[in-house]
Amino acid sequence: MSQMQGELAERFAELQGARATWLVPARHTVDVLAKIGLVGPEDHLVAFADDFSDAFAELFPGRRVTLVAEPSPDAFLVASGWGTDPSDAEEPEEAVDGSDGPKELGWGDTRLAVTGSPASYAYPAGRVSHRTFWFVSSIGGLGLRVPDLRELSRAAAAAGALLIVDNTVPSAFGCHPLKLGATISLEALDRVAAGALSQKVVAISVARSLSGRGRRRVVRPEAEDAYRLLIFDLGDPAAPAHALELAECDLAALAAGLDTLASRMQHHTDNARAIAEYLRCHPKVGHVFYPGLKTHADHACATGVLEHGFGPAIDFSLTGSADETQRVRHERFLALCEVAHRNAPAGGAVTRIGIAQHRDVSYLRMFAGTDDPLYVADSLDQALRLFCNPPEP
Repeated sequence: MSQMQGELAERFAELQGARATWLVPARHTVDVLAKIGLVGPEDHLVAFADDFSDAFAELFPGRRVTLVAEPSPDAFLVASGWGTDPSDAEEPEEAVDGSDGPKELGWGDTRLAVTGSPASYAYPAGRVSHRTFWFVSSIGGLGLRVPDLRELSRAAAAAGALLIVDNTVPSAFGCHPLKLGATISLEALDRVAAGALSQKVVAISVARSLSGRGRRRVVRPEAEDAYRLLIFDLGDPAAPAHALELAECDLAALAAGLDTLASRMQHHTDNARAIAEYLRCHPKVGHVFYPGLKTHADHACATGVLEHGFGPAIDFSLTGSADETQRVRHERFLALCEVAHRNAPAGGAVTRIGIAQHRDVSYLRMFAGTDDPLYVADSLDQALRLFCNPPEP
């Protein structure tokens, strides 16, 4: 059985363009980070993941975790101590030489030349060996943001950080973070297994430390560092430890899922696009966040980061009275909606709708299935009619 798991890990690594992949039982990507101990007690984890803020608080108590409000290089650099947050800036101090005081350090600044880093593989004078990790989703956060992974990976290299990308939403079919410069890619495999897993499983993939030939040869010491950390914690991916072994039924589900992944994910993605267009035109829907819509903040970036479409997820909100909170309004809608399927297995064939919330902001989050999008749109229309005109008690 461990041989089959090793072969599956190798197949997934090839799909991701990775040096190695480990398949680890875990609830989600933040859970796997905490389980494997990749982020040490003295390390600094900077994350854009407002929909995972509770998980970080629960799983990394007392650790140095900083959540940023934007998935931009500048936001990560400021949080990592490389710049000054303009919102916190006061009157600039006068420098000793009479020039203007210290200026904000932003991405593209020449002071961020890659001459060394605080990561373990290179220690410039005066630096400590504590690592810095950056965590971001290829599609994630409230409003389904899509970061520019190429720019983020360049900034991470300049700041000496290891870039970790949660690739769960688009899957390895819809995005290849390692090819865009990420050091580690994490992916919860519910969608790969078509919702047929008996337990949650996360794939951990690490980038190759050498790529290209001749003048195009690229050496990535941070990838070598990450590989050594992972193999120390998890062992040989081809021969997983007993604690990491998956059930035979889950291995079979993953093997079958990999065979059909491309066709299924294309169906999920196409259906999401059709449903997003329908929601965008409905008068009772306040906001629709889907990277494939030109109104999305990251649409232009998403065209260069995502492949085969714009993923299976949609965030949207409903308009209503100020007498009820967004959360209450959205719960009321879900109670009326036939296609909510909140208890259906994640990654399965049926469309699912839940609630994504951070503090007081709440959105309905839909994951399009492979079911008929016309049926889904019709069910949404009926639910919205009942939502706008509730029956008399």
